[in-house]
Amino acid sequence: MTDHAVRPTARGDSPPSTYRKARRKAGRWRRKVLDPGNLTQRQEKLRSRLDQQAKQITELKLAVATMKPSVAQVKSAGAETKSTLAALAKRLRTVELATLHREREHGNLTIQVGICEERLGRIEERLRDEHLTAGPAEEVEARRLIDEVRREHEQVRVRMQVIGQYEERLRRLEAAAVDLHGDDVRHPI
Repeated sequence: MTDHAVRPTARGDSPPSTYRKARRKAGRWRRKVLDPGNLTQRQEKLRSRLDQQAKQITELKLAVATMKPSVAQVKSAGAETKSTLAALAKRLRTVELATLHREREHGNLTIQVGICEERLGRIEERLRDEHLTAGPAEEVEARRLIDEVRREHEQVRVRMQVIGQYEERLRRLEAAAVDLHGDDVRHPI
């Protein structure tokens, strides 16, 4: 046991009496015997820590309770975004199919127009190469060429008319299919 520093008395000038020293010593011995390792003080520290932790738990529970509505809002916004994306994907598929169809039609029309241009180009070359001031035999040849140009022109006009009718029929069929099936994904147009 270590001696503590000498405490001044109430008067502040003399050292403690023998009685006081004995009483202090007995108090220290009693604390050691009755409270080894200073359990009372440790208990108080633990109780104060437990109180602090209880306050923190209460604060955290309150914070979680305030977060629940915002979490629900985020979930509903996510679900809303998913449904919007699904609807847009559905609409995009329809647009992709229509674009693909139009590209194919454009390719077919380009081929037909190219064939017509080639035929007309040959006729134009023959007309350029021919001399227009000629006799009766050449005049007959010129009339034959003019008739051929008119025939080709009539064929082109008829083909373009057929193509226009075909496109109109396709448009009506597509509109009827959309009206019939609506947004049914099993029947894309």
